[in-house]
Amino acid sequence: MKRLLGCLLVCLLTAAAAGEDDFDRRCGPFQAQRLAPSADTGVVIVDALLRAYAPVEITLDYGVAVLRGIGKGLGVHSSAYSCTDFMVIAGLRPGRYRLSALEARISSVTLPQRFLYPMPNDGYQIVNPHDWREGPQLYRVQPPRTPELQVEVSAGEVSYLGVEVVHTRFSAHAVTVRRRADAAREQLARERLQRLIGAPATDASAPAARPPAAATP
Repeated sequence: MKRLLGCLLVCLLTAAAAGEDDFDRRCGPFQAQRLAPSADTGVVIVDALLRAYAPVEITLDYGVAVLRGIGKGLGVHSSAYSCTDFMVIAGLRPGRYRLSALEARISSVTLPQRFLYPMPNDGYQIVNPHDWREGPQLYRVQPPRTPELQVEVSAGEVSYLGVEVVHTRFSAHAVTVRRRADAAREQLARERLQRLIGAPATDASAPAARPPAAATP
């Protein structure tokens, strides 16, 4: 029995280490900016389950989160192109912000015309739709203006916003965004940020890594 418990413990520790190694491989190259909060600014981690329905469900692993300040002088701020479960927006002045967009790149090789030209209530845009031979499409989800998709930023602090894109009944392609509370995911995201902050500072002007290929159905 002791040997069995020992084996299980080793397996769990190995799996946890592998998960972190996978994060480093997937997301490490995209963290090309200073991520720590300062005495005057805060940081928000946006952890999104970003999906498209074309009409088959497509999970998008890389993208951009956009926050818009609620109040004078807070402005609009975007994360770097990164893993959708770890989109970090730094340098935010204290105040309240709302999630105003989630963006990703998606191949149009097999996407139907109805998906490429959504109706007003579909909850997303295809920015400047074009022929698939010209490259991937820019898929932009437009979250509803609801208090649950707002986040408070404090100077010197890290805030977390967990969300997911879900299908709605309006059409085969329609989506909306809702808040997703997951204490384990939030703790993991905070630990990852702390680990990155503890590493040697990265030159903010360094070029970002080449993004991976766009998602395909």
